[in-house]
Formats: sequence, structure tokens, C-alpha cells
Amino acid sequence: MRYSNDYHDYVFKDGIFVGKFEEMYQNVKDPWCLGDANAIYYDMMLYLLNHYKICKHEKSTVLDIGCGKGAFTAKLKKGLAPDAKITGIDIAHTAIKKANEKYGGKGIDFTVCNITEEYNQLPVPLKGLDLVVMSEVMWYILTDFEKICNGIKRYLKDDGYLIINQVFYTPEKQKYGKQNVSCVKDMLKLVSFDLCELIEVNRFQDHHAICLFKKG
Repeated sequence: MRYSNDYHDYVFKDGIFVGKFEEMYQNVKDPWCLGDANAIYYDMMLYLLNHYKICKHEKSTVLDIGCGKGAFTAKLKKGLAPDAKITGIDIAHTAIKKANEKYGGKGIDFTVCNITEEYNQLPVPLKGLDLVVMSEVMWYILTDFEKICNGIKRYLKDDGYLIINQVFYTPEKQKYGKQNVSCVKDMLKLVSFDLCELIEVNRFQDHHAICLFKKG
């Protein structure tokens, strides 16, 4: 059987969500073209965490939802307090295996978790998290996004934060999920947190929005 090297064949095809993430990680070397997570929007996320002094205290705890092979999780760890603990979760066993092989240990742990089914049974203590990270995840959990955001609240400390990095498309290019989310404002309506700051990169094209929220 011939497998595709194009990640689109495993995620979205002709405007339809496919969601074959395990097969994608088995057959596509770097599906998200992350490399070492050097894109500007990752730097903007770290800027916000530094600016608001998030997870700079001892024994900070972080959950990275949809961590993939762990490149950004590892970069994130370097910007936090030295003894901060990060748990990265992803639905794909292959991604988690590769993440643990390359980045696991020294305060980072990766584990398999299907967030759409286990958002109320996450592998972290209730009210134990200082920060939850969701980078490029929303489109893949869109139909459950609002309830997942509500479920996350149970795991955050009362002064905890949620940071979301998400790409949005021009109306002409967006083929999936228009009835749910067509712009940043639509996404914000689904997140029942207090918005601290919003940064938009390349706002009038396909662009990234980096949103920092505090538990309300």
C-alpha cells in the first residue's frame, strides 16, 4: 500500500476533517514543518509568558495540549522556571514515542491522551496547573472546542492561564468549520476565560492569533 507524504491527506481533505494523526506521524517526517519551533508566533507566545511573568516561580506546572513530537514543548520549557514541570499530550502514539525519545525527561513528560474524550480525565491534578497551552489545535477539535476549554478550567489553579496560538484563514481559503468559527472573534466567544492580551500576525492574510487568557 502506498502512503502519502502530504499531511493534508491525513488531516483535512477537500474541506472534510480526516483526523488520521497516527498514520500521519508514521508516514510524514515533519508534518507541521516545525523543525525546532523557530516561527515568530512561537516567540510571541514566549514573549507573553515572560511579559506576564507566567511560570517563573518554583514548581510551576504546565500542560501542552496537542504537543505532537514535542519541539515547541521543549522550547517552552527553556523559557520557564528551571524546575517547571511540563506534561505534553497528543492523540498519536507515534508522536508521543518520538517526543519522549528526543525531549523526554528533565521536567518534560509526554503521554497519549485523546483530549476530545478525556478532557475531564486529564493526566494532571485538579487545580494543579499554572498554564495550559494549545498551539494549532482548535481546528482539529473544533466541534468540542468550547467544552474542552470549559473542562480545562477544572485543572487550572485559580490564578492560572491559558494561551492559544491559532492560524485563521481568509474567507476565500477557509474550507472547514465556517459555521463554527470564521474569525478570531468567533473563537474568543467560545473561550470562557478573561482575555489578557491578543496579538495578531499578518492580520489581513492567513494569519496567526496569539491569545493569552486568565481563569475567570
